[in-house]
Amino acid sequence: MADENKELQVWELFREVEKEMSREEKKQVMIEKAINLKLMCDYVVSCSYGDIVLIICMIRDYVRNLDRERDDIQWEAYYRGRFMDMADRLSRQIEYDYDAAVEKCRKKLEKEKKTAILAGMLWL
Repeated sequence: MADENKELQVWELFREVEKEMSREEKKQVMIEKAINLKLMCDYVVSCSYGDIVLIICMIRDYVRNLDRERDDIQWEAYYRGRFMDMADRLSRQIEYDYDAAVEKCRKKLEKEKKTAILAGMLWL
């Protein structure tokens, strides 16, 4: 039951992030000089601001989940740092603060939970 509650909170967090992204979604992020080494040609790749935010969130959530599951030296010494560096670099480039967004969502969820509890008390 506790796992289902946590899962529900994660989905609520994703919905909140998506609402925030919808205002920024029309912005495009250009990734220039993406090189295909097999064909030896380069590309300009475009994706929306919301896509980059989603990638950042997925990387950070992946790292958080693996921190709970893994404790080997290879994860700690190499992969964890690589993933966090990637997420941090992308965040800086689009001026997105993952920690602030998570805190904002948590506060909103807490407020909604308190409101629901109070509403439940009024019906009693």
